[in-house]
Amino acid sequence: MDNIQPTSDNHFRAGFVAITGLPNVGKSTLLNSLLGVRLSIISPKPQTTRNNITGILNTPGHQTIFVDTPGMLNPRNLFEKKMSGAIERAASEDSDLALLVVEPHIPPPDKSYFFEKLKAISAPLYLVVNKMDLCEKDPAEAGKIAEFFSGMLPVKKTFFVAALGGAGVKDLKAGILAAMPQHPAYYSGNQITDRWERFYAAELIREQIFNLFSEEIPYASAVEIEVFRETEGMPDYILAAVHVARQTQKPIIIGKGGRQIRVLREKAQAALEKFLGRPVKLELQVKVTPDWQNDPKFLKSL
Repeated sequence: MDNIQPTSDNHFRAGFVAITGLPNVGKSTLLNSLLGVRLSIISPKPQTTRNNITGILNTPGHQTIFVDTPGMLNPRNLFEKKMSGAIERAASEDSDLALLVVEPHIPPPDKSYFFEKLKAISAPLYLVVNKMDLCEKDPAEAGKIAEFFSGMLPVKKTFFVAALGGAGVKDLKAGILAAMPQHPAYYSGNQITDRWERFYAAELIREQIFNLFSEEIPYASAVEIEVFRETEGMPDYILAAVHVARQTQKPIIIGKGGRQIRVLREKAQAALEKFLGRPVKLELQVKVTPDWQNDPKFLKSL
């Protein structure tokens, strides 16, 4: 972390904003749209985000630190318990503002209890109704959503956006900046994240796993960067291990004659080169790490 020293400028504003909500409501897309930079990986499959992704927006007189949290879930193993704990921390004591991102329809009754933890939130809560392009034929439906959540939670303001296309994001960003407390910047003005490049290397490989495989494979796999070497005048060398929970999952990722892992490597390498802005040589290996989701030592290494 590259903190800067406090400044005497009493007009500067800086703070932390947690982005929370159910899986697949567009939290990562919203973060990328607010930043104007693609930091969070995106997939149509739910529960793509596993870690709290920090994105830093630097604008004149403001520094806003966004935390994209995993989707609210009912934890089934140690790994998901850690994810759930990260959501609660980011949306409570760690934030100056919380955004609850929802889709333009009332959630089913069996999902309502996920929002209970937000009733006692100390930070101001803004409701962000996303995917407004899906209810253009019935705009009144969005108002019903706002009323539903305002009746349940201490919502301070409501915004209607379509994060994928950018509609409404400008007004939301202005509302967020206005809510930031007076405080010196937490990070230097050229930082866009507090994560290392090797973290995003693992995330981009994992994104391609979500894109290429179905059913249990994306959720049963984890990516570990074993080598990330930068040598002047040569492509970055990255060796990554794709861990799977069961032996039967390994041949699925490798594919017949190694076809699937070759496609995975090619697509992930292209994504890494685009993100890093320089040539990359990526090598992948598949390892079986039984029940890694409940292995504290392995989870700590990630």
